Amino acid sequence: MKLLLIRHGETNANLQMRWSGYNDLISTNLTETGIKQARKLSTWFQINKIKPTHIYSSPQIRSRSTCIISTNFLGLPIRILSDLRETNAGIFEGLTWQEIEDKYPKEASIFVDSRDWTHIKNSENDIERLERGKRILNLLITNHSNDDSIFVFSHGGIMRQIIASILETKKLWNMSPKNTSLFEFSFDKDNWNTESNIIFSPLKWKILQFNDTPHLNV
Repeated sequence: MKLLLIRHGETNANLQMRWSGYNDLISTNLTETGIKQARKLSTWFQINKIKPTHIYSSPQIRSRSTCIISTNFLGLPIRILSDLRETNAGIFEGLTWQEIEDKYPKEASIFVDSRDWTHIKNSENDIERLERGKRILNLLITNHSNDDSIFVFSHGGIMRQIIASILETKKLWNMSPKNTSLFEFSFDKDNWNTESNIIFSPLKWKILQFNDTPHLNV
């Protein structure tokens, strides 16, 4: 089974370093550069004859737009999956860090030291984020076969959680997924929960791309 995770294209929120999250805002729509990135991704897919069997996308505009622009040539249906939404940043959403410090100085101070989302009103806490990442992976493993090749368009925050689930770690590793970056994995889903020596075979569990953007050079 092959799984390709794809982050959305550039948004104004990315350029302005605003905290994007669970809600669609004007600042979280794709920029012209973001649209061009998605078009380049489409060209790269076509040049390299990369065709999935199934496509999933977050319902949020920036992800859906990236998905539609880059895969429209395939003519495949896109399954919208609510769990693929970006992690919920609560009262921090749509704000720059300076605005957060000005508007919510107490919460900002606590968060800087702890990175604990339970202190941020209306946000999604770390356990909820991790569980959502696990749900997404379990859904894909349960509903697909080893012959399937799956595209998943989503967001940097929740992609970290999906990757943590793939690597079976509770730790949230620091990574900065680039716009339209690709994270590609190949694994034996039929033996995902095995306790046999298969788990030690690197032929069964492969990282093929990790935060790569080869299409931007096309």
